[in-house]
Amino acid sequence: MKVKKKITKKKLKQPDEFLSVTEKAFLFVSQHIKKMAIGALLVLVLFLSFFLFRMWDQRKEDEATQKFMLSLEAYQMVSSPYREASPAEYKKALEGFEEVIKTYTRTSSARSSLLYKGAIHLRLGEFDEAINAYQGFLKRADKERLYQLFALEGLGYAHEGKKDYEKAVKAYQEIIKLGERFNWAGAYLNIARCYEKLGKNDEALENYRTFLKVSPKSSSANSVLRKVSIFEK
Repeated sequence: MKVKKKITKKKLKQPDEFLSVTEKAFLFVSQHIKKMAIGALLVLVLFLSFFLFRMWDQRKEDEATQKFMLSLEAYQMVSSPYREASPAEYKKALEGFEEVIKTYTRTSSARSSLLYKGAIHLRLGEFDEAINAYQGFLKRADKERLYQLFALEGLGYAHEGKKDYEKAVKAYQEIIKLGERFNWAGAYLNIARCYEKLGKNDEALENYRTFLKVSPKSSSANSVLRKVSIFEK
């Protein structure tokens, strides 16, 4: 004979005694519906904000690219080997890159504009401005090794323009660290030239020899051989 389970008043006051899993879930949702709704709304707002930001960011990137290409076209015209542009023309080309840098700071086009800004300042003999532009590019260059090479070379030339040969040597040495073999020879030649101007003939000789070893068929090889023979006497 089955024994009936006696339910006391105390147990009846505990509703969970008879609730199924579904009922418990429904009860939980009912009790926390406002919090859940707020949480869902926050997630939606965050998603929409991110989506809108990406759209805005891409639009800025596209605008910057258009401006950069126009500036690049102007720069290529004034830097053509078939004509000698005036300083005023270079300044005009510079304005385009500066606008991209100022207006679209976070874009890749602004980063590239720093490289061309440095090149124009270097061309005009404005060495401090060139150094600032090249350093600004290098801080944002990421893994763009080829462009780092261009910036470091320009940075070295700018320091040479200021007769700060020690800093120029450091810039050229950074090129060698990049591992871009096709331009190692030029870096060694630049380092040797700076050491020669510093009166450090042993260091100059070492780098001239390395240049000849790396690039024996260079158009500069004969003149470097003459320098080596002088230093070796």
